[in-house]
Amino acid sequence: MKKSFAIALIVSLSVILSAGFVMAMDADELIKKSFEATGGLDKIKSVKSSHATGKALVQGMEFPFVMRTLRPNYLRLDVEIMGMTMIQAFDGEKGWTINPMAGITVAQDMTEIENKSFKLQANMDGLLVDYKDKGYTVEYIGEADVEGTPAYQLKVDTHDDIVMDLFFDQEYFLNIKMTTAITWEEKVNESETYMSDFQEIEGMIMPFSIETRMGGVAASQIVIEKVELDTEFEEGLFEMPAAEAAPATTK
Repeated sequence: MKKSFAIALIVSLSVILSAGFVMAMDADELIKKSFEATGGLDKIKSVKSSHATGKALVQGMEFPFVMRTLRPNYLRLDVEIMGMTMIQAFDGEKGWTINPMAGITVAQDMTEIENKSFKLQANMDGLLVDYKDKGYTVEYIGEADVEGTPAYQLKVDTHDDIVMDLFFDQEYFLNIKMTTAITWEEKVNESETYMSDFQEIEGMIMPFSIETRMGGVAASQIVIEKVELDTEFEEGLFEMPAAEAAPATTK
């Protein structure tokens, strides 16, 4: 049930147009175009928080969720499953989780690889804003086909065991597909994420349908129903709850 949701990412390219006209673009120029397509860099950086609600569809079942993010890199995901609530959160420095379905009823630290993944997702700016300062390597791969849609492919290496290939449609420069390769204990775990149903929320364009596939088979789908920006959250929402002390014994 532990699924990471994926967030909007950006692309670069160099392309030869039809009719003999050549349009050359470097990565940074294309990244700028993609920022503009989703609302503009200033708008992206100005959003202080987001509050999203919706449902996760897994194996024919629906699970309501609430996902909250706070600048610069706080994230909390609550998923209701059969009357119980699974929580995955990042407190700005590390991740923690509660998963009653797995017998984890007291908050505990995430594993190292889970931490790396949630740290990426918790960054409200996304992968490509100031990517050089983050130490990432960005490489334009070329043109690609995403289920019949012409796209541009961009590879992002975080140099922290996570490599992502981003696919942006050639008409709107929106991120419509992402493949993720996570190396853990000498094994590479791969997944594909497809974004669709893009909608405008307060000047920003974002996907409201996100499908994750493992080995080409649909594993889950996220359907976002509502998004609110710049909302206020209660203090301590993202902090890992302290373990309750055992009751004192009477002799």
